[in-house]
Amino acid sequence: MSVKPLFDTFRDYLSLRDAEVLRDCLDRFDWNLSERNLEANSLPIAFRLEGLEDKAGPGERGLVQQFLEYRDRLRWFQSYTADDFGEDFTSNYGFVELIGTRGHFASDEIAAGIVCFGPNTIYPHHWHVAEEFYYPLTNGSLWSMDKGPYEPRKSGEFIHHESNAPHSMKTEDTPLLALFIWRDGDLAQKSDF
Repeated sequence: MSVKPLFDTFRDYLSLRDAEVLRDCLDRFDWNLSERNLEANSLPIAFRLEGLEDKAGPGERGLVQQFLEYRDRLRWFQSYTADDFGEDFTSNYGFVELIGTRGHFASDEIAAGIVCFGPNTIYPHHWHVAEEFYYPLTNGSLWSMDKGPYEPRKSGEFIHHESNAPHSMKTEDTPLLALFIWRDGDLAQKSDF
């Protein structure tokens, strides 16, 4: 079943963002992508996302609502196993690659989608070759860059990680949904930590 309406909402959301480095990436990106017929699957985190529309900013609410509406039709991924960070982490983590080398829409230029973390979850410091852009879609998460202190980030706030820059996220009572984009490097790389 097609997830093109979610793709369109995702693209429209990004078209309204004005961060210069992101605009440089996306203004050259060809959005005419072929859709893959991926088999839907699920992860435990997909069932822990109820009511997050109320935790999204006004500009993010439409994308969050559509993502939650489509979550049962999507192909979910995890880069880590319980051996990496433990069972508690893997039961509270997952992502959907909407665009990318293994995503619903084929691209070898970028990988983009939505990552989810359950409440009271720490994604330890990690790094990867790909440059990364984030937009938290929900409020209530804390972010650390270059192993600095955790700072609160608001829904819709632009976050940029250069290649190989250590970064970490943690949640408190509210799960985190965040839009991500990777460019350059191995778009399916498992991060180092």
